This record gives sequence, structure tokens and C-alpha cells, in this order.
Amino acid sequence: MIAISTAYREALIALNINGVQAYKRLDANCQHSENLLLTLDELLQETGRNLSENDAFAVVIGPGSFTGLRIATALVKGLLAGERGKNILPITTFDLMAYTYIKNFKVVDDFICVINALSGRYFVCKYNSKGKKQDIEKMITKEEYESIKLNKISLQEEGVGNILIEPSPQDLLQLATEKYSLDKLVSAEELSPLYIRKSQAEEGKEENLKKSKI
Repeated sequence: MIAISTAYREALIALNINGVQAYKRLDANCQHSENLLLTLDELLQETGRNLSENDAFAVVIGPGSFTGLRIATALVKGLLAGERGKNILPITTFDLMAYTYIKNFKVVDDFICVINALSGRYFVCKYNSKGKKQDIEKMITKEEYESIKLNKISLQEEGVGNILIEPSPQDLLQLATEKYSLDKLVSAEELSPLYIRKSQAEEGKEENLKKSKI
């Protein structure tokens, strides 16, 4: 399996091919699009494995950076071009955050995973203490966010929650391995990012279009 996340500033890549594992973080200042494939090639060379030996992919589909999400999904689609089998596991950013939180903390109550959606809005998803999702991913206002009494789990790089976590490539691979036989798999053609809201560029185009009609 090859597992990839480019949902936020730090990209994660992990692989386990025929029992040989390797992990890599890409620096937050790197351009994911320029370094992702190169880093994957380096990991394959370091482990003495070939891409043809890999039988599964896991991709973090969001929410997160619109550009970042497209990079990971486009890479996997490109690597699997022409193949029709369903061997891709989509993972939400929230699922990875919840997994990391439960792995590193003693969790006894429900909690909320949160990502800053900017402009006074937040992406959130509720989980129970076992890591089972209790609600759909959604976007809420600042007022709604501040009214939540549960622990709020956020990424270290954002710092918007009261508990900060930093998922590792190991977390990503472990979660993907656990979920692969349980969750719905998709084909390269079916793989797509999870967008809870339109990108700022798309919102800007719509706003300009509305103004032009006034």
C-alpha cells in the first residue's frame, strides 16, 4: 500500500510493499506538486521496491487545501491511468485527525475535529471516544463553533482547537491498513476530493457574476 496526504501544509507519504515500510514528511515550505512524485520515487528506491509491486493506495481527500487535495488525487489517478480495479481507499482529514488523537491521548468522551475554513467559518466532524464518526462533515460559523462544549481537536499548524495534534506518516499508514478491508474502495475514475465549500476562486467568480447581473 502507498498512502498519501497533501491536505494541509505538511505532506505525508508512507508505503508498505511486501512487508517493507518507509515514511516521509515533506517540509511545510515545499511545493507538494513538485516534490510528491520525486519523494515517492526516492522511497521506492530506498526500499528496493517497484511501483508495479504495489497493490493498493490510500489518499486523504479532505477537507483541506483545495490545491493540495487536487495534487494527491491527480497523482494517484495518473499512476493508475487505464486501470479499472477498485483499490483506492479515500480517507478524510478528520478520520486521520481522530485516529492520531485517540492514539496519543486517553479519550473518554465525544470530541470534535476542526479545520479552519477561514472567513470566520470552520469545518467540523464529531466522533465518539472509539473514533467512530457521529455526524457528517460540515461547515459552521464562528458563533456555532464557540458554542461547542466538547474537546476541539485541531492540527498543530492551525492551532484553533484546545487540543493540538500532528498526524504522522506512520499514523496515516496504520489507519489506512486498518480501514482498507472495512471501508468502501473506489477506482481511479471515482476518486475525487472532498469539498465542503467552493474554493475562494470559485466563490469569487460567482460573486463577480452576481454583481455583473445587477
